[in-house]
Amino acid sequence: MKKPLILLGIIFIAGLFLRLISLGSTPSGFTPDEASQGYAAYSLLQTGKDEWGIPWPITSFRAFADFRAPLQTYLMIPSIAIFGLNEFAVRFPSAIFGSLAILLLYFLAKALFPKQPKVALFASLFLAISPWHLQFSRMALEANYSSFFLTGGLLFFILGLSKPRLLILSGILFGLDLYSYLAAKIFVPLFILGLLIVFRESFREIKIKYLCIFLGLLALFGAPLYLDSFFGPGNVRGKDLIITNFSKENINEIGTIQYLSPLNQLNPKISRLLNNKFTFTVSHFYQNFLSYLSPAFWFAESGRETTYAIIPGRGLLYFWMMPLLFYGIYSLAKRKDKTSLIFLLWLLLGIIPAAITKEGYRPNRAGSLMTLFELVSAFGFVELLQNFKVLNKTISKIIIYLTILISFAFYLNDYFIVWKIKYPSAMSYGYRELVSKVNQYQKDYDKVVIDRGGQSQVFFAFYTKMNPIEYQTYSGKWWPIIQKKNLLFLDMIDSYTLKNYTFRSFDASVDLVPGNLVIIPAAKMTEILKSNIIDQVNYPDRNPAFYLLHYVQK
Repeated sequence: MKKPLILLGIIFIAGLFLRLISLGSTPSGFTPDEASQGYAAYSLLQTGKDEWGIPWPITSFRAFADFRAPLQTYLMIPSIAIFGLNEFAVRFPSAIFGSLAILLLYFLAKALFPKQPKVALFASLFLAISPWHLQFSRMALEANYSSFFLTGGLLFFILGLSKPRLLILSGILFGLDLYSYLAAKIFVPLFILGLLIVFRESFREIKIKYLCIFLGLLALFGAPLYLDSFFGPGNVRGKDLIITNFSKENINEIGTIQYLSPLNQLNPKISRLLNNKFTFTVSHFYQNFLSYLSPAFWFAESGRETTYAIIPGRGLLYFWMMPLLFYGIYSLAKRKDKTSLIFLLWLLLGIIPAAITKEGYRPNRAGSLMTLFELVSAFGFVELLQNFKVLNKTISKIIIYLTILISFAFYLNDYFIVWKIKYPSAMSYGYRELVSKVNQYQKDYDKVVIDRGGQSQVFFAFYTKMNPIEYQTYSGKWWPIIQKKNLLFLDMIDSYTLKNYTFRSFDASVDLVPGNLVIIPAAKMTEILKSNIIDQVNYPDRNPAFYLLHYVQK
C-alpha cells in the first residue's frame, strides 16, 4: 500500500515541478486574456470592482466585451495578493490546479479499475508529462481547470454510489466546473444526464435526499449561469462562435451552391431543400466532430493556432501513446460494462462544444477531454502488459521506458527552448519590454499613440500596475460606445484613451507629429518610417516585434 503512494508522491512532485519551473517566463510572452484576467483580479483585490467598475461579477467578466468565465479570475486573487501583479502570479493557480489533477486522476483510475491498481499510477504519470496538459497548466487558460473539477466531480460521483454523502462534493465540483470555461456549460449537464441514465439502477439504493442535494447543488450553480447565458450578455462570445451564426461568406456559399446545382435546373425548390442553412450546419458540425476524432490532430498536428503555446507539428499527445490508447479503447469495448459507457459518454459529449463552433482543430474547446486520453492509455498499457507476456521481459521494459524518456526529453526541448525562439509572436511577446521602454521615453512627449489591436490597453494597465480606480473612469466611457456600435471587442473602437495613451489605427500623417511617441508593430514598418525610429523591441530570435517612433522634420 505504501509503495504506490510513494510513487504517486514522486510523480506529483515531478508534475508540480514541471508546471512551476520558469512559469513567469515560459511560455514566452503573455496573452491579452492572461493580462485581462490578472488585471481584473487585481482590480477586485484593490477596489472590490473589476476593471469596468462592476462589483464582484458572478456569472461572467466583461473583459474585452466578450464576457469570460469567472472562476479563474477569482482564483487569481489570492495568488496576486501573495506574489503581486505579475505573470507568475497570474499563471500560478492554473499550474496548481493542473498539478492537483494528477492526484485526482490517480484516485479516479482506482475507482474505475479497482482490480488493476497499476492503471492509476500510469494514468497519473501520463498526465504529469502530457504535452497538452502541461502546456495548458503553464498558462492562465480557463479550459485547464476542467482537468481538476471535472475529474474530481466524476471521482466523487463514482464513490458516491457507495458512499452517498460524497455526492455532495461531486455536485460542488461539477457546479464549479460550469464556471470554468464556456465549453463546460455545454458538456457538464449533458455528461451528468448521461451518468444518471447509466447508473439509474444504483440510485434506487441511495436515499433520495442525497440525490436531491446533488441535483439541487447543480441547479443552484447552474441557474444564474444559464439565465445570464440565455437572457444576459454571458454568452456573447458563444453566440459569435457557434456555427449557426452565419457569415456573409457562408450565405454566399449556400446561395452559390443552390444556384449552380444541376437540381436547380429541374426545380429550384429541390436545390433549396438539399442546400440550405440547416444542411450547411449539419455538414459543418459532423466535419468538425470527426476532426476531433482524427489521430493526426491528437498525435501530429495539435491544432491550427499557436496561441496556447501549441507547438505546430507536435501532437497534443505523445506518438507512443497511440497504440496504448487504441488498445485501451478496444479493451473497453470488449468489457461492455458501465465503466466503458462512462468513457464513451465522456468522449462523444466532450467533442460537442468544440464541434458546434466555427473553427475546427481548437484543443482548448475540447478541454473536457483533457484527462480522458491519459486514463484510457494507461488502461490500455496495463492490458497490453497482462495479455502480452513478451512486454514484461527486461529488454522490452528497457525499450518501452527509454522510448517514453527520449520522447519526453525531445518534447521538453521543443517546449522550453525551440518554441520560445520560433513562435513568441503567438503569445503577444514583447509587451513587458515595450511598456518599460515607453515609461523610459514618455516623459519627453505629450502623448503616446499606440496602434490599435491586440488589446494593448490591458498590457499598459497590467505592467504599470495602473490604479484600478483610474482605469475604471476611462472604461466607463468605452462601454457606451461598444453598446452603441454593437462591437464584439473593445479594441474595435476607432480611437480610445487611457490616461496619456491613445489607441487607434496608425496613420503616419496624423500620428507622427511633434509631441507624440508612437508605437507600431513591426508588420507596419515601411522604408519611409525608418528615419523615425528611436527604439525597438525584439523577439528572442532578434527579429523586431515593435517600433517606437517620433516626429522627424524632413
